[in-house]
Amino acid sequence: MTSNRQSPVGSAVAPKQAATSKITSQPEPSHRAAIHSLRSDPKGVFQLGHEGVMRSFDGTYDRNVIGAVALSPAQIKSYLDSFPVPWSQETEDLYRGVDGRDIAGEEALFHPSDDLRPPKYTEDRVRVQKDVEEKNREIREMIEKEEREGVDIVAKYACGRVISDSDLGLKKEI
Repeated sequence: MTSNRQSPVGSAVAPKQAATSKITSQPEPSHRAAIHSLRSDPKGVFQLGHEGVMRSFDGTYDRNVIGAVALSPAQIKSYLDSFPVPWSQETEDLYRGVDGRDIAGEEALFHPSDDLRPPKYTEDRVRVQKDVEEKNREIREMIEKEEREGVDIVAKYACGRVISDSDLGLKKEI
């Protein structure tokens, strides 16, 4: 389900005030709160640009930006620290001195250059996705037809439960 929440944390109107204690004395939200405030698409992706803006892209071929929030240096560090991948000098060098709050205007936030976007889907990926959607549509139609014919859909298509033979009673003393 797509979320339509708008970000009080980072908006296209006031990116400098977005995640900042730079302008106000209010405590800055965590990187998680900033990211959760973005609109999202279940088939889309999130990506932190090298200029410090976290963007939410839709799942379409074009990868349109549907949400953006400018992150402070502390939020960027916290975001990078939250990944299970090991530290790398290359990543540190890429984000050293970066403050996403310096990015101003809707154009810069919502229409980034191609190097700040995830790769577009390949033609093959689009074809496979359409094939899967078609097969799913056919299955839904078949199930609806069987349901109208009185077939017990739950019994027919339910996954079977495996019952273990584990004995979880008290251990016998040796």
